[in-house]
Amino acid sequence: MEINKIYNEDCLLTMKRLEGKVNAVITSPPYNTGGRIEYWSNKIVNGVRIYSQDKRYDKYLDTKSSDEYIDWTIELFEAYNTILEKDGCVLYNISYGNESAETMWLLIAEIIKRTEFTIADCISWKKTTALPNTTSKNKLTRICEFVFVFVRKTEYLTFNTNKKVTTTSNKGQDFYDVFYNYIEASNNDGSNDLNKATYSTELVRKLLLLYTKENDLILDTHLGSGSSRIAAYKGGFNFVGFEIDQEYYEKQEKRFNDFKSQLRLF
Repeated sequence: MEINKIYNEDCLLTMKRLEGKVNAVITSPPYNTGGRIEYWSNKIVNGVRIYSQDKRYDKYLDTKSSDEYIDWTIELFEAYNTILEKDGCVLYNISYGNESAETMWLLIAEIIKRTEFTIADCISWKKTTALPNTTSKNKLTRICEFVFVFVRKTEYLTFNTNKKVTTTSNKGQDFYDVFYNYIEASNNDGSNDLNKATYSTELVRKLLLLYTKENDLILDTHLGSGSSRIAAYKGGFNFVGFEIDQEYYEKQEKRFNDFKSQLRLF
């Protein structure tokens, strides 16, 4: 496996032919919401900036049926199982659209039922912006998404974290650092004309600090606008990414090169 390389390819096909292992997977796959991207627009109504929706995935609209989406996800996790090092984890950011949350929870249940993985933790990510729900009298505005920490069922008690022993009792019981399953992080960093609400570089940085070590090899199978690549670079990690869409691939390359150019100025 070539380290620090971005593949403009289908991750399912590429993972099957790559040799080598990664220490962790961190990704935000398509939510199967019909390809809509929600973002703060520049439109002002009555002095208030409003949210907008756009369809910008072009050739790869995430409009699968529920069964198709679940089967695709199962295939993805089967590939993760072959490429993930012992005691590694999959940090999987997912949410749901304006429809019922039932599909998301059904997906999680099927992953646990049909693959080698189970959930070690579920982290709530509180974003800085969210689409206001002004059309429903009984649904709340969702400002949180989830990051599910998947580990192999056989490694549930041994998978890697950076929690340290703080004290040990007279009976030999270790007590560890306290980390909460709640992270506040911006969801609007590095916006570009493809994705108005890019995946959070700050969120990725905080997750990597919890679950990985410097020089670990990190994989993002759905790189998008490249936030995880930038976070990994900042943290001193090795990185491999996949992005199937040519336009997204080119945009994240430009974003990453611009980021490195800015670093050289200081």
